[in-house]
Amino acid sequence: MPSSKPEILVVNPNANAAVTDAMAAALAGLAAGTAVTIRTQTLEGAPFGIESETDAAIVAPMLAALLRQERSRYDAFVIGCFLDPGLNACREAAGKPVFGIGECAIYAALTQADQFGVLALSRTSVARHKPIYRRLGVWDRLAGELPLEISVAEAVGDVTVYPRILARARELRDEYGAGAVVLGCAGMAQHRSALQDALGIAVIDPVQAGVSRAVSEILAR
Repeated sequence: MPSSKPEILVVNPNANAAVTDAMAAALAGLAAGTAVTIRTQTLEGAPFGIESETDAAIVAPMLAALLRQERSRYDAFVIGCFLDPGLNACREAAGKPVFGIGECAIYAALTQADQFGVLALSRTSVARHKPIYRRLGVWDRLAGELPLEISVAEAVGDVTVYPRILARARELRDEYGAGAVVLGCAGMAQHRSALQDALGIAVIDPVQAGVSRAVSEILAR
């Protein structure tokens, strides 16, 4: 039987199912503790990772088409990529609340500290994120963004990258003055709790931030 609870669809806009699994794991506690059903889905036919502007441009219309198709089933949608590809088009196509995890993570960080930092996968990721900060008008609140020089696959499945992530996060805190750290990739959620314990400041997982915002929107209605 169909669920009587409101439903949120979280879309991983790349073809790496391990990222989708990581999203589901990061959301398990939230899903268990709320009166909303949270589902995750991999975008069929998408690039294996969103690691360029070309990748983002490819998936934007695919996401809009998926949300248009599913708009009668779900009460809200979350785009599970820090770049928020096609966010405005998706909102137009869905006619329902659509949340980008990059935007939501930044707003969540701003509730925790005056200055926030971001951990990006690579130097090219840092460059791709700049338009987000300009669009949101948060340049004066951005302490800094540092690249990890790891792939999406390493972020999701290689536990040996944690010391590098921790070192960069400490650099954001100690040298850049960040009072909160945002994980700039949907696949880094497994490291959030350990990082927060080690740093003593808020560490924001963007998928959790996006879905928390979607849940709040639904329950406030």
